[in-house]
Amino acid sequence: MKKASKIILIAAILSSLSLFSGCEDLGNIPLNIPIKVEFTLSGSETSASETVTFCLNQYQEWNDNKDKIQSVKFLSAAYWTLDYSPTALKGTINASLKDQNGLTLFSINLPNTSPGDYISEGYKLELTKDEIDAFNAYLNNLQEDPSCSTPTFTAEISVTNVTGGTPYTIRGKVELILETEVSTN
Repeated sequence: MKKASKIILIAAILSSLSLFSGCEDLGNIPLNIPIKVEFTLSGSETSASETVTFCLNQYQEWNDNKDKIQSVKFLSAAYWTLDYSPTALKGTINASLKDQNGLTLFSINLPNTSPGDYISEGYKLELTKDEIDAFNAYLNNLQEDPSCSTPTFTAEISVTNVTGGTPYTIRGKVELILETEVSTN
């Protein structure tokens, strides 16, 4: 009886697999594209800042799929500290992302914080609905001009009210995850 049950089960599995083994058009598939922006802030004053301009065509995952992207939208963003010194360093970390016209898409402010708080676990940026909508509208306008011949984004990162020793250095990154729908055709 056990042997007959196993044979029937195997036959049922093989039969159901044959129903799904055709060469079907998959249509569109989701693909998340990470966009990483690294920076270094250093100085001996109570504040320092850096501006980084970047374009989506600087990222291989974007280039590999840009002709097949059907839609794109913001999924998530986070800040990480990669390295910092001295260890007693504290300050207010500010970061913003602007479009090519200088309009702020979103910004964060981490007051009186130690960069070490975000080494092993990043700080997840919580964007408002309006910020997400503005970001998505900008991303979808990029779809019409994928050449991206001019800088598309400007990231501004700063630290203010620095305490805990000088000179100081903070190396960090902001990572954006874009959710795309890619055509398989």
